Parts: sequence; C-alpha cells; structure tokens
Amino acid sequence: MYCKDIMIDRKEVISVTSDYTLSKALDRMDLYGFRTLPVVNYGRYLGVIDRNTIYEHVYIRRDIDLDVAIVSDVMLTNIQQVYGNDIIEKACVAFYDQRYQFVPVLMDDTEDQFMGIIPINLLLDIFANSLGLGQPAHRLTLEMSDYKGQITNLTRQLLQANANITSFVTVMHRNTRRAEGDLKVQIVVKFEGDLEDALSACRAAGAVVTHVDRYDVLTRKPGSRVLPAFLFPQLVPPEEKQE
Repeated sequence: MYCKDIMIDRKEVISVTSDYTLSKALDRMDLYGFRTLPVVNYGRYLGVIDRNTIYEHVYIRRDIDLDVAIVSDVMLTNIQQVYGNDIIEKACVAFYDQRYQFVPVLMDDTEDQFMGIIPINLLLDIFANSLGLGQPAHRLTLEMSDYKGQITNLTRQLLQANANITSFVTVMHRNTRRAEGDLKVQIVVKFEGDLEDALSACRAAGAVVTHVDRYDVLTRKPGSRVLPAFLFPQLVPPEEKQE
C-alpha cells in the first residue's frame, strides 16, 4: 500500500496561502477545527502553519501583529514529507519526530508539487483495522519464539482446527522477553470458529496464549466492554438495536 492510496487528495484539503494574515489563518483553523494547516501556493507546497507557533510569536516573543504579519513570516518549512509512491510505513516514520497532525504528500520526482496529506488518524484507522477492530470474531494474544517456520506452523494448525482467520498481526513489543538469544514475538489473531479448538491448535504450534477475548464476552455479556453500536452496528443483534 502506498501513500497515494490512503492520502486525502489536495482538492479536499483545507489549506492557506503564504500571503494570508495570521489573523485570517487562525480564523480558518477555527472554522474547520484544525490546529495545523498546509501552506500551498498554486499547487506548490511551501510548509505548514501551526496554531502553537503563532501563539508563541504573539504571546511569548511578542514580535508580530496578527493583523499585519503573514503566514510566510512564521510558517514551518522543516516538516518531514513523503511522496505518493512511498510505502505507508514511511509516513509512520515521518510522525516519529514531529508533533503535527499530518504528513504532506508530494508528487514523485518533484520538490514541491502538492498531492495531499496523510492525517495521523488515517494511520490509526489502518492499524485498528489490521487488528480486526469491529470484526465479530474471537481474539487471541499469543507469544512465540521467532524461529523460521513458526508462523507457518501456527496458521496450519489453526486451519486444521477449522478456524477462519480474519486478522493476523505480529508485534515486536519493547517488553517482549529475550532469554539466551531466544527472541519472542507477540501475535494478535482474530478468527471465526470454535474457541477451544483454536486454543488447542495454538498450543500445539508452540504458542503461549497470554490473553483470550471471546466474541460473546466482548460484545454481549453484562459487565464486559461493549463496542458502541453507532460505530459497529453489525456487532449488535437486531433485537438490541434502537428503533
């Protein structure tokens, strides 16, 4: 998956031009509910304007006038960006060292041709979907030794147990145990099928089951954590939906 596949297209992006007064830029942020906006002049990406940066100049440094200074006076130009054909992992890396709400996406083989943005919430959505959020399925958290063929063996065992895997994610957690060079990997798997058979299959594959979430417990039993019906209506039985 590439950055161009998930980005918000430039036609839908709220932006400002470099000659906006800071007062007008703040008004635009207030109108649309953003703290940061890209600065784009006729399709050319120049940088970003950030509410905190404006406030720093106005209330701390006291070196600008909101109605006189313009965006180009204080805009930030050292923001990490990605290109349309970059893999989405590069967008994740771009967020590591900066506190802004989005990563600008530029056209390949150009220095400033603006294509759109990738907001951080889009990446969170992809992560949540990869974990199977909202899927009506059992969820297991496992720990296995990171040896060649271990994951293949696990999926084969689950298949033989008639488990229909709907989501499978490996996580190299910072707290994962290491013992005598034995690297452990955590696995989150969601599946449809018999839970007890799946648990037996996981253990047969050498996995340690560290957490079990039953589908019915997650969604229906009193006292359990119930997913909001307005987010995932497919999880709520017809008789429980509001009229």
